[in-house]
Amino acid sequence: MTETVYFIAGASRGIGLEFVKQLVKRPGAVVFAGVRSPSSLESQFPSGPTNLRILKCDVTSDHDVSACVDAVARSVYKRIDVLINNAGIDNFLPIRRTSPEQLQLVLETNLVAPLRIMKAFIPLLEQSPVKKVICMSSDFGSIAMNDRKEFGAYNVSKAGLNQLVIQFKNEYAEEGITFIPMHPGYVFTHFVG
Repeated sequence: MTETVYFIAGASRGIGLEFVKQLVKRPGAVVFAGVRSPSSLESQFPSGPTNLRILKCDVTSDHDVSACVDAVARSVYKRIDVLINNAGIDNFLPIRRTSPEQLQLVLETNLVAPLRIMKAFIPLLEQSPVKKVICMSSDFGSIAMNDRKEFGAYNVSKAGLNQLVIQFKNEYAEEGITFIPMHPGYVFTHFVG
């Protein structure tokens, strides 16, 4: 195995886009980038690096996620070494002004989608000697550190994501898959800017 094969969900902007930009520069890296709208990422790479495959991936769609798994399985690599769950949204409201429908939308992207992606990609991770899953979380998901009145749905979703990642870690320990909830610190992106 000479290449390290990555799949990044939520790769069109912010942290996900920066992952793509940095990883395609690495010798031996192969990047499958999942985005809702492939043209949004294609515009960032007009020359199209040979080690980048852009795939349509609305993380809330079972069909899109399955199609991404199929695309990787049909590639010459037939595995994922590092899976990065990066997609995330917020309604930017305190929880007292968040409707059940708004909370459901945030949870679908920030909590249910990582579950969907991890479950779908585990067979490809099991083909790898690396077997790493990174879920982009936040200290906003910390129960102990939460003293803020903003971002209610986001806070709830990231607390759930942290627990989801730990649950996967517990259940897949014998298979040798490493699950990491990662808090990147404050990063100025479209999300916060």
